[in-house]
Amino acid sequence: MATLIFGLGYIGAALASELRRSGRSVVGVDNGFATDWPALERLGDGPGGRFRLLRGDVRQAPDVTAAFLAAGTGEEGVDAVYLLAAQASAHATAAPAEYTEETNLRGPRLVFEAALRHGSPPVVYGSSFHVYGPQPGGEMDENHPYGPLRDLAHLSKVYAEKLGEMYATTRGLTVVPVRLGIVYGLGPVIKRDLRFVTVPHAFCLRALAGEPLPIQSGGLAPLPFIHLPDAVGALRLAAESSSAGGYLPANAVSEVATAVDVARLVQQAAWAAGRDAVLRFHTPQPAAPPAVTPLVVRSRLEGVGWRPEGRLATEVPSIWTHYALPGGAG
Repeated sequence: MATLIFGLGYIGAALASELRRSGRSVVGVDNGFATDWPALERLGDGPGGRFRLLRGDVRQAPDVTAAFLAAGTGEEGVDAVYLLAAQASAHATAAPAEYTEETNLRGPRLVFEAALRHGSPPVVYGSSFHVYGPQPGGEMDENHPYGPLRDLAHLSKVYAEKLGEMYATTRGLTVVPVRLGIVYGLGPVIKRDLRFVTVPHAFCLRALAGEPLPIQSGGLAPLPFIHLPDAVGALRLAAESSSAGGYLPANAVSEVATAVDVARLVQQAAWAAGRDAVLRFHTPQPAAPPAVTPLVVRSRLEGVGWRPEGRLATEVPSIWTHYALPGGAG
């Protein structure tokens, strides 16, 4: 049997690589929108399970069908589908609104419908902890209500989750949205465009370019983070523990920190390398930190053995070192 991955970007490429290392056959689909194609071709290098790379687009029904056929049908069909294809950037210039809508709204529908036609394998959807709003606080599990959304990319996650719930309750498809925190760390695909990287990576790139690290007004609010290998582990465990069927959302957050915390870690990495890094607060820094509701994240995956290990304090220096290598920040 084969595992089918739609979207081989930063997270999808790491997932494909890990599945191959464990001996699984993988079919990966990507349209090359924001990922270097040669990097994707290298995912098949080295020992491990079979890997097949397809150029395709989740916005196109024939491409989605072709992916399922390539992965196999019947007894030798698809064991799990990972839907990670999305325009995930909230940056205003990352993509036209039409592209975000077509990819993030139409794409999930086409994948869910194709899954129903090809044996109904479980579909693990790469969602975001941002569905709870931009500044979550308190103790939160998967039953916490959705919060306010500020951009199309994250608003679309709510739509896709509810669409998956609809297909689960009306058609019997197993849909597992994994609400990932802010993912960081090194993997097979490392992006350098500031529009498509998360806070730890962006701060490293800005510091290496001699730019100040911008701290917005919410810089002291708690943010959810997860190291890339832990995110991959959560996605895999979500698929492997989905035998109960239905709609099974899961949180995946390994650590809570503020933007200021992350900036300080980047600053320390810069100082250790003999470089400087300056924090720039876009609003006056208060004399005393404002009262902030602590964020405590609960995940149903903890009950099936998920134990994240990555920490910002140990991984941010590795990100800095990677980008500081010749050509690393180019």
